Amino acid sequence: MQTSVRRHQRMELRTVCERDVGGVTKESRRDRQRREIKRDIVAEARRKLEEGGPSAVTLRGIAREVGMSAPALYTYFPSLGELFTELIVQSYKSLEDSITAAFSVLAGSDLEQRLAAGPVAYRAWAIEHRRQFNLIFFDQIGGYAAPADGPTVSAQTDVLQPIAVQYAEARGYSLIELLADSDLLDDFLGWWGAFHGIVALEVNHHLDWREPETIFRRHLDASIRGLLATDTTTRR
Repeated sequence: MQTSVRRHQRMELRTVCERDVGGVTKESRRDRQRREIKRDIVAEARRKLEEGGPSAVTLRGIAREVGMSAPALYTYFPSLGELFTELIVQSYKSLEDSITAAFSVLAGSDLEQRLAAGPVAYRAWAIEHRRQFNLIFFDQIGGYAAPADGPTVSAQTDVLQPIAVQYAEARGYSLIELLADSDLLDDFLGWWGAFHGIVALEVNHHLDWREPETIFRRHLDASIRGLLATDTTTRR
């Protein structure tokens, strides 16, 4: 899994969002143009990914489609690996936005509904963006390795954080307490991993012979009932 914590890494869920509260620097015309060109390059890379998978994403092919030479494109992305890193980060961001939107709709709802909202939004995004889902969670690019402790790791962390908040509440803890407790963190990762695995099977058509949504909901509902049980083995 490209963006997972590598062999000697431990995944951390970040809880701090740093913002610059000082003065706002006006963007220059040159900077704006560069940002817009990079946006177009990534958009074209995403289009090629959706149409033909990772092998269809090439710097030369993208340069041709956006109307520039391959050497010119290298001034924006010096390597195909850097372009894939940006594509992975933006795919994670899209997934994060979907999960966040699902929670915002259910603000003030009961915990059972909120526990289901994250996984349901997770699955819906994955089914709609199968190529991107596989890009961020499976090794599909020969010779590519996401930067250790780089932006892809942070992006995955940001996806899991809102789901972890609900899980922690169900277990009777805060998110900070969950992160500080190795056993509890492992419990959460196992809970995520279970529904993630079902989604991955569905995305890659391994459950086409059954009703994958039914399988997903049955598992999710049962796991939520377990979390909300009063048994002291599942709650503090």
